[in-house]
Amino acid sequence: MTALVEATKRFVARYHTQTGLVAEQRGWNCMIVLVAADSEQRVTVRLEDGRVAEVHDGEAPADLVVCADQQTLEDVLELRRGPNEPYLFGELTVRGEEAHFVRLDYITESLCPR
Repeated sequence: MTALVEATKRFVARYHTQTGLVAEQRGWNCMIVLVAADSEQRVTVRLEDGRVAEVHDGEAPADLVVCADQQTLEDVLELRRGPNEPYLFGELTVRGEEAHFVRLDYITESLCPR
C-alpha cells in the first residue's frame, strides 16, 4: 500500500467518525482520483450516498481529479494544511464539476482542527 493510499484511508476514517458531516453528504455519488504529480501515485476514492465505499491504489474514470505534489496531498489528507491555500497558489489543481470540489473542500475544512 502506498503512502498516499494510507493517508487517504486515515482521512476517510476521520470523516466517517463525523456522523453529522457524513449525513449532510447524503445523495452525493462521486469518483475522486488523487494524483501525486511528482511520484505518479494515484488513489481512487468512490463515494456512494455520501459515504466512502472504496479506496484503492490506481486510477479509475473520475468525476473529480485532484492533482498536487505528494507532500501537499498528504498534508491536506493528514489535516496539517487546508486545501484552499495550495489551490489559490496553483500548487493543487482540480478538474471536474465545481460542485464536487466545493463539497470535498467543505468536508476537509470541517475536519481541520481549529
